[in-house]
Amino acid sequence: SKNIDIRQKSQSNIDTDGPSWVNRQFSHPERTIRLGTSFSGIGAIEYAFKRLGLRTEILFAGDIEPNCKRAYFANYDIVEERWHNDIYQFDARPYRNQVDLFVGGSPCQSFSIAGARGGFEDARGTLFYEYARLVKEIQPKIFIYENVYGVLTHDKGNTWKVMQNIFDELGYHYKWE
Repeated sequence: SKNIDIRQKSQSNIDTDGPSWVNRQFSHPERTIRLGTSFSGIGAIEYAFKRLGLRTEILFAGDIEPNCKRAYFANYDIVEERWHNDIYQFDARPYRNQVDLFVGGSPCQSFSIAGARGGFEDARGTLFYEYARLVKEIQPKIFIYENVYGVLTHDKGNTWKVMQNIFDELGYHYKWE
């Protein structure tokens, strides 16, 4: 059975005990996190890890937007062979069981309350399935799928149910918020 965790971003959910996150010590700062990202943008998780002083090795990253690629290459240690422009063409099987953390968030416009809310009927909405395919191919230790709140309410909650069913099929214990 899966544990599902729903929490609001409220003061009661913020860990205020002990030092600020800026001053916290990691238990194994000498270890390197093997990271893979899709829908990478300009590298938000990479920047957060860099800011925290965590060692990372970027195994792969990718985004369809050429300006994102230019910014990413200017800021992170990655070679062309580890970048994918088109998630449909990306074969992640060579990275199977090599990735500690896989991060991505398919385009949100299909689910956002600010958009037309086309959901899975919108081509951008179907990119969620590509993200799930990559999780299946990679088998990372941990994955983070990021999207907007509207994903939970789209189609009276049915879209989120479909996504949960796919996460269930992937065999991971997951939490969401």
